[in-house]
Amino acid sequence: MLFLPRNGRRDAPPYAGDGSLEIAVIEEPNRSNRSFGRVALLALLGGLVALAVGIFLAGRLIPRPQVGIIRLSYEIGSLSTYEITEQLKYARENPAVKAVVVVMNSPGGSAAFSEELFLDVLQTREQLPVVTSIDLLAASGAYYMAAATDEIYAKPTSNVGSVGVIASLPGDVYIEEDLLTTGPYKAFGGTRDGTVRQIERAKFAFLDAVRVGRGERLTMDLANLSRAEIYTGIQALDYGLIDGLGSGEEAIERAAALAGLREYETVELYPVTFDTEFIPLPLFRYQPEPVDEARLWAAPSNLAPGIYYRHIEPAGIR
Repeated sequence: MLFLPRNGRRDAPPYAGDGSLEIAVIEEPNRSNRSFGRVALLALLGGLVALAVGIFLAGRLIPRPQVGIIRLSYEIGSLSTYEITEQLKYARENPAVKAVVVVMNSPGGSAAFSEELFLDVLQTREQLPVVTSIDLLAASGAYYMAAATDEIYAKPTSNVGSVGVIASLPGDVYIEEDLLTTGPYKAFGGTRDGTVRQIERAKFAFLDAVRVGRGERLTMDLANLSRAEIYTGIQALDYGLIDGLGSGEEAIERAAALAGLREYETVELYPVTFDTEFIPLPLFRYQPEPVDEARLWAAPSNLAPGIYYRHIEPAGIR
């Protein structure tokens, strides 16, 4: 910038006698510095915004590896089996899910549905690791399912086992004159002896599933296992029914290790499978139902006729 003195001569001193030109010359670089600072600050803020947007989009487009959590609470029946098989299906079909942890609080239930869960876990294991974390109780059909997982962990005083079968028989059959049937057992399915044979076949199927699932880790012989006792976590570890004692968080870490993950996030599979988080507010987000221990141990009031892998606590003990 060219400054002319008041007399218009270029060779005059670059300031006026009263110093006004000198002040103008000094202030001009300061304005330039301030403008440069504003530009730099705006550029920095723009870069930070771009970085934040990039991280957000990267998280959306390239999600972090996930360890999915599935919860089996209370009895194994048609509804719980449907919910769990759908969550396992979600885990198999969602590439972000690299491992699954099944958190168990169950006395077992229907033999047929327990077998379905066992087979569905085996199918899932072909694609990703599945680990069981026993909280309070994994008995009978619940342990049947757990035997299909890669590894099983429990607390020292968790209740594990009850490898056995019960059957509920139909009530007394009343012959009605206007009821016609073909075959002597059409009205009530068979004889008591026939039911006993069915129970025995189911028992050996259960024992075989545990033997295959646990493999060489099982140190208890099948004769003792068929006594259908409940063991503490410490005892279950000694007998090879579980792989270790640990918390649910440790089971998650183990599942991640089996999947080869170092950085990951955990996700509850129920809400994402059934799309329950329709309101994006923390207050309305899915929260696992607290386990009611009294309900967990309660004997069923109306057990429909059929075969069950279910633990029933003797009356008066709890």
